[in-house]
Amino acid sequence: MGLWANTTYLNTGDVGAVVNALSTLFAREGMEHMHAPAPRKRLVVEPMQYEGALSNDLWALAAFPGIASWTVIQSAPLELLGERAEGSGHSRLLELCRALSCAAFQLNVYDGTGEVLLEISQAGDALVSGLNMGGRPGNPLEWNGETLSQERFVARFHLLPYQDVIAGAQRGEDKAFTLAEHFGGNNAKYCDNLTSVDTLISHKPLSVPGGTSAYFKWRGPSRQPYEPAASWQEHRTKERR
Repeated sequence: MGLWANTTYLNTGDVGAVVNALSTLFAREGMEHMHAPAPRKRLVVEPMQYEGALSNDLWALAAFPGIASWTVIQSAPLELLGERAEGSGHSRLLELCRALSCAAFQLNVYDGTGEVLLEISQAGDALVSGLNMGGRPGNPLEWNGETLSQERFVARFHLLPYQDVIAGAQRGEDKAFTLAEHFGGNNAKYCDNLTSVDTLISHKPLSVPGGTSAYFKWRGPSRQPYEPAASWQEHRTKERR
């Protein structure tokens, strides 16, 4: 089993401003900022882990300090910021960068079989590189509405000046670890999907120094395709009913 990673790094050190900006953006999509739900046991099949944002009634994020002037975000659903609001022509991360006037990037690594890097410049330009071989089924040259190029099938920095940081990293998991160590600083160990699939999905208190977690509830009729299940067999049984 290879590494799965979906981590966002923003070039701003104001964690509170990041959460406030996201609350405003999410509210436009009908997502209401709420108190953290009661802690629960994470099950094997979780929509917040396996489905996109528009197929979930609950969103969660953990935002915490990285190195100076950087904030790290882990989310559930995992690619929340790389995905688009319904009807939008660009990612939520681009919207966030515009609101905060900052640059950012999100690295997505899929079980050692694929990797996608989304870059947003401070000027608001966006670029994706890599191949979507391990995400949800579909075209490997398409990722959350973005078109991937065969000429840029390796995830690397083109817009932002950080390619030297990962120059010696060949595999996606090596890039994830290297970026976490470089931009995560003392909180590097939390730049990991365990923060998303354990802490956030289980509604556990966030123990990251200087960090905060936030939850957002969908105000409309439920849009989840299924409920959490204790096993894949239970999930398939419920689907057949």
